[in-house]
Amino acid sequence: MYLIGIVVVFGGVQLAKGGLYIDRHEGDALHLIEILRRMEHGQWPHLDFVTPLGVAGFLPMAAFVKAGFGVGAAILMAQIAVAAAMTLPVYYVAKTRMTPAMGYAFGGLVLVMTLALVHGEARDSVSISMHYNRWAWALAFLAVPLAVFAPREGGSQIIDGIIIGLAMSFFILGKVTFAVAFAPALIVALVLRQAWVAMAAGVVSVMVCMLVPTVLAGFGFWQAYIGDILQVTNSGIRPRPGVDWMTLLLAPRFIIGNAVLAASIWVLRKGEKPELGLVLILLAPAFLYVTYQNYGNDPKWLALLCVVMLLAGSTPKHLGLAVVALTLISPSFFNMAASPWRHFMAKEERFAAVFQTAPHTDIYTPANRVNRVQERRTITFQDPQFTALNEIADEEPDVVFQGVTYPSCQQELGLLGIMRDVAADLRAFGLDDDARIFTADTFGGVWMFGGFAPLEGAAPWYYGQLSGFENADYLLVPTCPVTPRTFKAITQDLDAIDGLVLEEVRSTELYRLYAKRQ
Repeated sequence: MYLIGIVVVFGGVQLAKGGLYIDRHEGDALHLIEILRRMEHGQWPHLDFVTPLGVAGFLPMAAFVKAGFGVGAAILMAQIAVAAAMTLPVYYVAKTRMTPAMGYAFGGLVLVMTLALVHGEARDSVSISMHYNRWAWALAFLAVPLAVFAPREGGSQIIDGIIIGLAMSFFILGKVTFAVAFAPALIVALVLRQAWVAMAAGVVSVMVCMLVPTVLAGFGFWQAYIGDILQVTNSGIRPRPGVDWMTLLLAPRFIIGNAVLAASIWVLRKGEKPELGLVLILLAPAFLYVTYQNYGNDPKWLALLCVVMLLAGSTPKHLGLAVVALTLISPSFFNMAASPWRHFMAKEERFAAVFQTAPHTDIYTPANRVNRVQERRTITFQDPQFTALNEIADEEPDVVFQGVTYPSCQQELGLLGIMRDVAADLRAFGLDDDARIFTADTFGGVWMFGGFAPLEGAAPWYYGQLSGFENADYLLVPTCPVTPRTFKAITQDLDAIDGLVLEEVRSTELYRLYAKRQ
């Protein structure tokens, strides 16, 4: 009842708002919404559009969108559905591996992470960004104790293996980074415990789960999925979403937590069960690699380290390291716990709907972030007293495309408002429902705002290459892109296409539109 109560209370508070009100990461929200809308149109990730993110992270939300719910309600209801589905596995892990008191804390920790409306960190905001990372971490919190520790009482190796297998399946089909990172440690932990039945049950569970997309989408699904992952891996557009390795290891924000991890390994290796230290040695790179790959670099593994150390022993060393680890990450978890209530207290009059057409009018973002357009440009001085500054400025060079010079510029605010107005202008210009538009920028979701056809083969978030351009009728070139580096890469790739003929058919302050004549 305790776990169900958390789902009911936290989920109910979210739904009671009557919509989804986000105040940060509108670009990420747009990326998520485009994927959901494409799946609503019957498209499959990888087969019909490019993304390195797996279908499992979107299926719960897409199912509610397909059922007729607006994207705001679909996102919230999917979170609640996922949390509800996790209550039994959470109960099982807590019951078989933990004391009652620890089980209550553990259950709250995992479900709060699943239901949160912010990815973590200590910044008080509401954002649906990277929901799949939160869900993957929640499943890692289940899989690690089951693989590493024998049950205190009861338990079944078959159930252990099924839960571990389901977690690994979500990693593979949701965020493959987690699968690559955690698989070695989980396998070694099961081998050290000689939990052969659990390992077999896990393998069977993974095979069954992998069979589902194969049956529904065909073997080509896997080839396309691997292709998308390789495309992102080989692209230099976004080598990492956060800080570099040296910062992650040695910066003041991270070094104490890393020291606690190292000290925990030493304590376990010197203790009565040194094999636990070996498993933690394998978990350490998993913790750090997943953190490196996730935007914000929020070290949620500190809470999992706390769980591991408490289950490993009750000596002062174990308890001390567990308390320090939990203390370091507590601002992030308090932020996640507070996010549904922060969402409920949002002042509706300060927000504007992202979309104007039903049923997707139930997602909102601050009106000033929709309607206020802000750009960052380098100042070019004309006064002779200051022109020397022009020569020494570290400025991105201008981009010349189709004979037009685009001065260095980055759009910092107003993405949704610009897309809305550009879509309306394209409609007024005469583009019809079947117009397929490729945008020379990170986001190409203008089709959602104008009721145009989604561009088959495109990428909701640009990862390199001209994915989908071969299917486009028009090229939309922003005068001030969201990501100048992406803008430059796309225009260079377009210039390299032999025989490509582009005819400028529309020019405004916000964009130029070219009809593709190839």
